[in-house]
Amino acid sequence: MPKIAGKTIAQRQLLFAREAGCEKVIAHGNGARPEAIDLRHAAEGAGMKFQIVSSSHALSGIIADDDSLLVLQPGLLPESRSALDLLRAEGDRVLVVSAGPGANAGFERIDLDRAWAGVLSLPGQWLADLASLPDDAAPHAALLRIALQHRLPEARLADKVLDEGRWYIVSSHEAARKRAVDWQRLHLGDVSEGRVSRWLGRAAVIGLGTRIGDTARARTALLAVAGLLMGIGVALGFYERPILGFALVALGVPVLEAFLALSRLAVAPFGRIKRLPWIRWVADAALLALGIMAIDSLLYRSIYPPLVLASSLLLLDRRNLPAWLEPLRDRMLIAIFVAVVAAVATPEIALMLAGLLVLAANIAVPRS
Repeated sequence: MPKIAGKTIAQRQLLFAREAGCEKVIAHGNGARPEAIDLRHAAEGAGMKFQIVSSSHALSGIIADDDSLLVLQPGLLPESRSALDLLRAEGDRVLVVSAGPGANAGFERIDLDRAWAGVLSLPGQWLADLASLPDDAAPHAALLRIALQHRLPEARLADKVLDEGRWYIVSSHEAARKRAVDWQRLHLGDVSEGRVSRWLGRAAVIGLGTRIGDTARARTALLAVAGLLMGIGVALGFYERPILGFALVALGVPVLEAFLALSRLAVAPFGRIKRLPWIRWVADAALLALGIMAIDSLLYRSIYPPLVLASSLLLLDRRNLPAWLEPLRDRMLIAIFVAVVAAVATPEIALMLAGLLVLAANIAVPRS
């Protein structure tokens, strides 16, 4: 099966079915294939039952009359929240789009006005009609005909959903490869140019393409590299090499952002990483610890400048900044600034200047 960012189209349909409230997954095909085994594991991991059928006639025997069956066209990449809302509305229905855009996108035309959008939900009691069809009839096409014959209510999906790339037919491995990069860009979203480290992390993930998403434990490796860079950076403060330490902390920040970007892709399109962004505080902790060790003075003089800098950065995160001030809350740029100034002056002066700049940004912008 074609894959998008490490998951087959069937696995991505599984995510949509879970969001739509399905409790059981029925796949049509050969259950002995590796893709089918992986799909079974994914379904059971999501808390749903799983069953394979080789004939559409089997559906009427395993679905109760008072159940509803959600039908997904093979190759459909369904990621539109508006489509989910239409399906969650009361009653079964068939999703349609305008005939022209739908046919151009690879969906089956129903008439001159509309095309099937690749998803429908129908009552289980209608499945008895499958007995009148040939045993080798394609299930999704047969169920569409049954839905239309029973005049199942329709819900029209906005044509712009097709243009946005959240409702897409993936017909081949080549189409999946071409789609993968656009899919990554879509779900990572836009990043302000002022947030340089986030932009670099996002660009690295997109630049590596589907290879990084298909690589097992890629997220773990990125997190380990980021932690190693920042850990060594802090340790260099103990060995009186603070300038190199701040440089390594700066290098670790975009690696950490790449980990977060890959984490967002791992739960896309409907999941969120929720509490995971708190891991950015690791960079603040590294700056604070390294700053304290970098200042060779009395304890209160060693603690105060880095503590002011770290606190000011946390306060600045709560404000809506204009684009020209965004770099002042980028930990990578702050660490680079401290390293450069410390190289020509002292770490204490560098930390005081950085803290002063971030404090000035807090004062200049009202709290949102």
